[in-house]
Amino acid sequence: MGLSVSDFTIDNASGQAVRLDIQACFKALQGQNAESADSDMASSQCVAGMTFLNTTSNILKIRNSSNGDFTDIGNIDTPNLGLLPRSGGSTAPMTGQLLLDDSNSASAPALSFDTDANLGLFRKSADVMGFSSSGTEQLFMDGNGITLNNQKSLRFSEPASAGTEYVEVKAPATLASNLTLTLPSTTPTAESTVSAGAGLALIAIDESGALGWGTAGGGAEGGGNDEIFWENDQTVTQNYEITNGKNAGSFGPIEIQGGVTVTVGAGESWTIV
Repeated sequence: MGLSVSDFTIDNASGQAVRLDIQACFKALQGQNAESADSDMASSQCVAGMTFLNTTSNILKIRNSSNGDFTDIGNIDTPNLGLLPRSGGSTAPMTGQLLLDDSNSASAPALSFDTDANLGLFRKSADVMGFSSSGTEQLFMDGNGITLNNQKSLRFSEPASAGTEYVEVKAPATLASNLTLTLPSTTPTAESTVSAGAGLALIAIDESGALGWGTAGGGAEGGGNDEIFWENDQTVTQNYEITNGKNAGSFGPIEIQGGVTVTVGAGESWTIV
């Protein structure tokens, strides 16, 4: 280690040639040194590429290319010099942070796989983690939670033993503004507290998007077992589109709030009585 020489034979030659041959051999041998501190190695004792053992820390070092300092190689008393082996594994776990490239590239995510390089994680922006598939950001996670891009779905699958079907939830194709739905904080009351035969369902209980438990289908209500009265609000406060292939009915009078639109498509009707 150290400087390279053709061999360690000092050939007969003129005085200067012999001296240079001897000097080259000594510089090559200079590649093995040990001291208790880096500072014990003066620049005059070092050459670029030489190895040096710090006997206090037991760190094996190599002299840098400018011959101005040492670069650590590893601890000679630690397996694999304390370096993370390529094979990884539980016998050589990391003990510090794994710091990856902070590029915001979804097409070449910082954490990826050798046979699927466009699948992985990347730093979208400060404190925002992006998740990439097929080289495209599919979702990201930040302090607000998880956001699925481009109307991607959240799927809940049945047990594998039952099949491959799933329940899917996703955003509509267009939104006039952000919409937040907040789940109720308690379980529903017993079914016996509502009309006989009626089930319970999550319904919007206020304009903020808070959900609560109510009678499924908004069926008729009345005293005891009576099912007589159907009730609806008198003001439309949010945009609404009649479902394709359906008709709608309301009890009037009905006021449509300013700036709010009720869309009745071709083939559908809205009847107010």
